[in-house]
Amino acid sequence: MREHGLLPDCILQSSQSFRLFLCGGFSGAVARTATAPLERIKLLFQVQAIASSVAASQSYAYIGIGQTAAKIYREEGLRAFWKGNGTNVVRIFPYSAVQFSANEKYKALLGSQDGSLTVAQRLTAGAFAGMSAVAVTHPLDVIRLRLSLPNTSYTGMIDALVTIVSTEGGLSLYRGFAPALIGTAPFAALNFASYDLLKKYLFDADTRPSTAGTLGLGAASGLLASSVCFPLDTVRRQMQMRACTYTSQAHAFATIWNREGYRGFYRGWTANALKVLPQNSLRFATYEALKTLLGV
Repeated sequence: MREHGLLPDCILQSSQSFRLFLCGGFSGAVARTATAPLERIKLLFQVQAIASSVAASQSYAYIGIGQTAAKIYREEGLRAFWKGNGTNVVRIFPYSAVQFSANEKYKALLGSQDGSLTVAQRLTAGAFAGMSAVAVTHPLDVIRLRLSLPNTSYTGMIDALVTIVSTEGGLSLYRGFAPALIGTAPFAALNFASYDLLKKYLFDADTRPSTAGTLGLGAASGLLASSVCFPLDTVRRQMQMRACTYTSQAHAFATIWNREGYRGFYRGWTANALKVLPQNSLRFATYEALKTLLGV
């Protein structure tokens, strides 16, 4: 067994994997907390059409970012913008940690001996990294969505978990799991691949971009990926709702299209874009900074 100083290769590799895991986890938690208000506004736009009270009146309570923000503040107070964020951080830490560290591992497995990767290999690594993260954290995502809704009866994450399982069954924690996998794979593929490719072509391979450069790369890659994949995210969110009557993802797509047209798939896109720009920027910038700090 080859050694570097006093530490064998297996320990060094394990240590590096753990540090990558921490970098990914903390970067996701920081970025998501900073953009939690816009995340909540986006979620309310996406799921209001399926809520029973809205379905009965066929009207929309949330019609714009400013109006929605004012309504949340007026009815629920300032803290409501971070409703469900505790659960979200509990979810996003392992989600982001698995996604970033898995992406590095998949790239290492798929790349050639000199570390070079084709565009297809980068997309594949990102897709598998995204699906790995979803498989680990999907139940927490369902709980977080339920907690973020207005006038929720759940008192916290544990209460939501117990109530959902006892009243709807354990499988209800995997509502929208198939759309989540299908939606996350192209998003993660486009996000990681476009970030890597932009970084490769715009910056020197031997040096890491400046903070401003990393922020710009993260914003561009996140906006591209989220815009392409937003309809899949809308379907996933609606299928996670208790009042959901969709029998499949195809049924959900057909119903939304017949009821609202293409606009039904993009409700909340503006709020999402405003959220993704700072969130993905902070996520990648924090990840790169932590990698430097921890010597990865």
